[in-house]
Amino acid sequence: MNSLLLSLFPKRALYPLALIWAMTLCVTISANNTSVDPATLLRRANATLYTNPKEASSLANRALRLCDTSSPDSVCREATILYGNAEQLLGNFDLSIRILYDATEMSDSSDLHTLARIFVLQGRVFSKLGDYTRANELNDRATAIFKSMGDSAHVAQCYTERGVTLLNYDEFATAELLFRKSLAICRSLKNLEAIARNLNNMCLYPGDSGEKLMMIEEAIAINKNLDSKWALGENYNNKGKQLCYAGRFHDALGALETAHKYIEEIGARELLCDYYEYMGMANAGIGNYKAAYENMEKMAVLVSELQRRNSQRNTDLDLARKRADDQKRAAERQEKDYQIQILNRNLWMLIAGVLIIIVSSVLYYIWYKHKKNVELLDATKELHSAEKEVDELKMRQQRLELENAQNMLSASRQELTEFAAFLKSRNEMMERIRDMIKEGCKLPADAIVPHMKKIAAFIASHTSNDNTNRTLLMKAEEKNKDFMDALLSLHPDLTKGERNLALLIRGGLATKEISTLLGLETKTVNMNRYRLRKALQLPPETDLFDYLTNLPANNVN
Repeated sequence: MNSLLLSLFPKRALYPLALIWAMTLCVTISANNTSVDPATLLRRANATLYTNPKEASSLANRALRLCDTSSPDSVCREATILYGNAEQLLGNFDLSIRILYDATEMSDSSDLHTLARIFVLQGRVFSKLGDYTRANELNDRATAIFKSMGDSAHVAQCYTERGVTLLNYDEFATAELLFRKSLAICRSLKNLEAIARNLNNMCLYPGDSGEKLMMIEEAIAINKNLDSKWALGENYNNKGKQLCYAGRFHDALGALETAHKYIEEIGARELLCDYYEYMGMANAGIGNYKAAYENMEKMAVLVSELQRRNSQRNTDLDLARKRADDQKRAAERQEKDYQIQILNRNLWMLIAGVLIIIVSSVLYYIWYKHKKNVELLDATKELHSAEKEVDELKMRQQRLELENAQNMLSASRQELTEFAAFLKSRNEMMERIRDMIKEGCKLPADAIVPHMKKIAAFIASHTSNDNTNRTLLMKAEEKNKDFMDALLSLHPDLTKGERNLALLIRGGLATKEISTLLGLETKTVNMNRYRLRKALQLPPETDLFDYLTNLPANNVN
């Protein structure tokens, strides 16, 4: 064809034709680009949400940037909701919660259905962040709205989310009832995606491994048909977990390797944490403790990174609450101004009434005082000596109380000074860590890991050299000398760390408070509690706090 054109037309004659063709192509490409509107991007993002959450997040973000005054509010709102959901699937919980709060502000208060959908997603993110109370509150609000509207599909979704939250409390029986109830609704509605999600959730905890493996296989078949790669990564993770419960550790490794392929493809960091945990279980089951340790170490590093990435969540929530409080205070201020305008009309009458009452009260008081003075003149001489003795006793009592108050004030000042120094050192350390994290955000990708190690070393150095904690513990030992003597007399082989832990538990401190004071992780504190029980040779039915509280009395007996 090209040779035929060249034979029919000279080369110079073909230049104008080539120019016309190039211009036509540019116009066609420009027309195709302008045809991509926010609604089209939103449909594409929704189609790839579980297949490729990273792409879905990018498409939803593009749709939001393209939204303008001519775009429907529903499109912008749905793009925001989808964007927050995609970031949640990728493990970016801090960004997800901020986006979902923006979606709440974009929603009309009369559109209860959309608000309920946002509540469900917010509850899911709060559950993953460990705020189960807030997650349950949001889920209950969404459930009530969907029930009032008769929306069975979303009611089933609420049951599923509530069941997942209950798993964090190890309430497996109650959670399974909710999952089965949701599954029955989803099967009646033939909602394949929701069916697969409930089947997968029932494999998150131990039970009848045979039944649960059948459930997860059904979920895998459904998600393969839907091409839901995120869900498939979670399915194969849970299949490996159930195979570990069944003692089939080699089969579990195969299932987890399949899960890893999906996880790496979509970049779901939260699923990668679960993969490392279950790989550790499987390797430990076959006796490969070195590989198990390496996987658990990788999981700990990734969890630490996710926690650092989610450290901004409280700030975002505070800003959202501040905006709500500002709006509330503005409304209250308007209401107060209106009340003041109403009260101004009756102000003079009120003042007049108050003046009359005051004058009457003063006159009555003068008359009553005069009467009492006349009656007391006769008894003044008799009471003078008694009053003098009472005054002397009061002065002596006041001197004693003053000395006691001065002693308590001196002790309090010393404790406050020490605690202020402790808080100042903590705040300086946290400021330094925040600055180092900000520096890490500006570093290239290959320099982030060394920088993170530098931060970890900095935290470890401050944790190991925390003289303030030792000072506080020494003071606590001095104030509880009887308890420490009794503890050492019964258990002389206790280490210094075990004695300090026993002292803090006896003081009524929770695990989280102990971890903050000692600079340890919560898991480490729980392991130390277990070792302390073992060192004290306590039977399982004996409560550690009760035993330590009654220890001096037990020693006397």
